[in-house]
Amino acid sequence: MRREAAEAFRAMAAAASSDGIRLIPISGFRSVAYQEGLWKKAVARRGSEEAAAKWVAPPGHSEHHAGWSLDLGDEEAPATDVDPSFETTKAFTWLQANASRFHFELSFPKNNPQGVSYEPWHWRFIGTVDARRTLHPDN
Repeated sequence: MRREAAEAFRAMAAAASSDGIRLIPISGFRSVAYQEGLWKKAVARRGSEEAAAKWVAPPGHSEHHAGWSLDLGDEEAPATDVDPSFETTKAFTWLQANASRFHFELSFPKNNPQGVSYEPWHWRFIGTVDARRTLHPDN
């Protein structure tokens, strides 16, 4: 991850920990080559590129490539890792209430304009001009 995003995550994780919540980073920066492997698996599993794109970004289009995003888990609920059920965890409840203080936002909420499936585990850092330009190019 980029330095600014990593530092903000560490501060956020420390604040969560002081509230009894252990945020676990699952995936941060991903190379295009790594994303290619995820993409191929998703296409095989979902049956088409169109169906796969609702769950996995094609190589070159993932927020993870930019170094501003990460997938998070809850130490107390590993079965919810990278699963919509993450929304039932204490970590998700804490993130909803507190992530914005650390300049993080949920990347793909329910009914998002990108048409990506709901990903309560995927959060992006928007605390610098560069991050906002990258992740919100139309704003």
